[in-house]
Amino acid sequence: MNDYMLVSIWQDVFMEQPLAEAESQAVRAVDNVDMLKAMADPTRMAILAALMKTRHDLPVMSVKELAAELGEPQTKLYRHVRQLEAAGLIKVASTRMVSGILEQRYQASQQDLIFGRGFIREHADESMGVMQTLLDRFRDGFFAAFQADRRSAGDETAAEPYRKPVLAFSDVKISPAKAAELRDKLEEIMNDLNDEMTEDPNGIPVNLLIGCFVPGESDPGTQ
Repeated sequence: MNDYMLVSIWQDVFMEQPLAEAESQAVRAVDNVDMLKAMADPTRMAILAALMKTRHDLPVMSVKELAAELGEPQTKLYRHVRQLEAAGLIKVASTRMVSGILEQRYQASQQDLIFGRGFIREHADESMGVMQTLLDRFRDGFFAAFQADRRSAGDETAAEPYRKPVLAFSDVKISPAKAAELRDKLEEIMNDLNDEMTEDPNGIPVNLLIGCFVPGESDPGTQ
């Protein structure tokens, strides 16, 4: 793998009208700076994640529904939704009348996103902003799960061991052959998770962060 994968209440009767647009792409390459800038904000990343949380039947949500999903004020999200739409990361998938007002409902324009190595090198600063947002998102989610695990009873953890968060950090020296073997194993896990056959519509959500790198010769601690 030479690229980086970034592997829904109405009171009134309403009418929904689908728009005649192309279906969402399965995998899409991030190929312009506007996309990077759009993803570098935590709120926009949360919106995008909510609209890409399933591969089959991508969610279609209004701003009101997104606000309920994210626990954010509805008025806060409009600007972020517009920016994601302008960058082409989400699109208006349908419209409907709610209490006499035309409401737009949004859908992700892709199921997965890939960052090409060359594009990342060319736009390093903007790419670092996206990476920081992703790492912060994982950190916040991990510690929320960690705190929930601490508060839960031991019997519950024993009954559902998959809920116990795990984290490992290694800084070791291994042979190039072993490093290649390790990378192949991690890539196998990522490929398995990105396989559509793996996804279970009735399953539980799992957040997984996989990373592996060899420090450059100029990096601190390599001398």
